[in-house]
Amino acid sequence: MKKVSANNLNAACLQVELTSVAKRMPPSIDSHASSSHAAKAFHDAKAELVTLGAAGSLTTHKIDVFMGEPHETYVIFSKDIGFAIRSAIARQTGVCLSLDPEKVPLRFFHTSRHFAHAAIPYPRIIIERDLPRQNAGDTSPATLWLWGASHSLTLDGTPDNEFEESSRESHDRLKGAAELLRHR
Repeated sequence: MKKVSANNLNAACLQVELTSVAKRMPPSIDSHASSSHAAKAFHDAKAELVTLGAAGSLTTHKIDVFMGEPHETYVIFSKDIGFAIRSAIARQTGVCLSLDPEKVPLRFFHTSRHFAHAAIPYPRIIIERDLPRQNAGDTSPATLWLWGASHSLTLDGTPDNEFEESSRESHDRLKGAAELLRHR
């Protein structure tokens, strides 16, 4: 059995982490990534975050997002947007979302092109184009991912959803390995 040094393990973990991060970066940032790794295309887009104010009035905020190719099913945005959505859902539904604090189940409404919680209409994120339908109906199950340097939305049961789940698991495993190496 080959002995693995802490430096070799750290380098291997870093390579896996960089590969995972490179897949989430815009092409201009990804230009130095190895060509042997598949990378996702990111396209700048605008979306609307519609929230319900304390007095019951609706407020619309234009937000910057990244979206994939037309066949892909993800939207990426800043962390403060994701945390605001989770907080508003918890406050309005009275439901504790801590079963998995990094995942919030949502629905994507294809006709109106928006993501929202099944129990309440707001907050919602409205995107510029439809995403591929996952069934014959007008809605698809979706997930709000609250981890990493940015937050994202994916349609459940898609390769993009599997990518998020796998990336999150890798991130958690690497975080633990990095802690072990720090304390050696």
